[in-house]
Amino acid sequence: MKHLALLILIFLSTQVNASKEQFIKANLKKVKVFLKGAEITHSAQVKLENGNTDIIFYGIAQNINPNSINISVNRNLNILSVEQKVDYLKSPEKNSRIKVLEDSLKIFKKYLSIKQNNLDVLNAEIELLFANKIIGGKDKGTSINELQKFSDYFRKKLTELKYDISDLSQEIKDLQNNIDRITKQLNELNANLNKPVNEIVVTVNSKEKLEANFTISYLIDDASWSPAYDIRVDNINSPANLKYKAIIKQNSGIDWENVEVILTTRNTAISNNKPELFPWFIDFEKQFLMKDAGVSAKRIFAPQTLISEESLENAAIENFDIIQTQLTTEFIPDINYSITSDNKPHVVELKNITINTNYEYYAVPKLDNNAFLVAYLSKWNEYSLLPGEANIYFENSYVGKTYLNPYISKDTMTISLGRDQNITLSKQVIKDFTENKFLSNDIERTFAYEIKIKNNKTIPVNLIVEDQIPISKNEDIKVKLIDYDNGTYYENDGRIRWAISLKESESTTRKLIYSVRHPKDKIISNL
Repeated sequence: MKHLALLILIFLSTQVNASKEQFIKANLKKVKVFLKGAEITHSAQVKLENGNTDIIFYGIAQNINPNSINISVNRNLNILSVEQKVDYLKSPEKNSRIKVLEDSLKIFKKYLSIKQNNLDVLNAEIELLFANKIIGGKDKGTSINELQKFSDYFRKKLTELKYDISDLSQEIKDLQNNIDRITKQLNELNANLNKPVNEIVVTVNSKEKLEANFTISYLIDDASWSPAYDIRVDNINSPANLKYKAIIKQNSGIDWENVEVILTTRNTAISNNKPELFPWFIDFEKQFLMKDAGVSAKRIFAPQTLISEESLENAAIENFDIIQTQLTTEFIPDINYSITSDNKPHVVELKNITINTNYEYYAVPKLDNNAFLVAYLSKWNEYSLLPGEANIYFENSYVGKTYLNPYISKDTMTISLGRDQNITLSKQVIKDFTENKFLSNDIERTFAYEIKIKNNKTIPVNLIVEDQIPISKNEDIKVKLIDYDNGTYYENDGRIRWAISLKESESTTRKLIYSVRHPKDKIISNL
């Protein structure tokens, strides 16, 4: 009896000193999405008694970084410990979309059951109709009039039943298709419900009874955003419009429903450690003599630089680019967003930018017989853009894609808006000037071309036309530019450029004549 009393006393003592437990739903408040990863912030209101309390916050994302958990509270409390736990017996809460789909599935299944019952009744009615098709008895005949009446009734009734069965069968088929689609979607959405539930356990000590507001934040890797752009040009008399968009993906295990979503250009995957310089040793190459059996001595070279093991490790680290190229920018939308945990792209528009734009037509008749409309977007790199793909639209029609890279592009960005069939060009050989001259040891070949340009549009156009002459990489090959019709010659790359203004329906021509001289016993393959 004394032992029992002692056990009860010990039990009561442990219960008095043990922490009280509270299970609290952590309400999603804000999400900050990095280029890779995200910071998730929850809030919760907790009523506390005096003493120790274990507050178990649920509704937490999966695969969180335990080292990143941060707890703050607005009251004077002692936070004794913070711990992440996994509950394998619980399942995540069903989101509103799952509940709606489950309710829809119940309704469709109910209607399907009703329609199948109606179909069974119609089929039974047809069986009954066929079972009673014998008119009169064996000994009693049937008049032609009665036979005709029954035949008309049988035909009419059977036709009605067949039509009703056909309609019901189609309705049942449609219902079954809807049930199958909803079931597949539910299977995909419910996949996360089989995963264990994350919890954050915060042990606090309060000296009095109070109500406190907690803020919980942590980092996850299962989220990201990437930039995307739409560049729209209505006509050549208006500036270009650049729509800056974000493609957000997240697979955190919880849906972000109607919350503030902040996008930042910060990348948590990049190291924040500043780069370090290490000694750079140089020396003359040291010569060695090496003899092989039956082979004369060979002189080889080896670097004399001596590098310690520690220096080698640091050199390997230096190979990684850890320099951030621009300051962090944050985009805070004016409205809240809902982004489901499905790892699928969700597009959010960040801002619209109107960019000063100049337009001109560009043509290379050597390669194409049409002119291309080109847009020059000036000072576009002032808008803190990130590298990403851009869709191009001209006059409400999709033109194609380009890639914006503000880190390597110039102040003015050049975009092709597509070919214009109303400006035609052709490059033809002028036979009177084209000839081969045989000299003592050389041959001089003359090439002459005429470029014809015609503006078939009803408006004047400014056009840049480019061609080229070959560039010699051998002193025995001499290229001479004879006539380029007042164009501009770029000696470094052999380009000739003409700036041409054409009125509506106007035509013009440009000449290009050059010669190539080389030894007659050698062949130039790509001339």
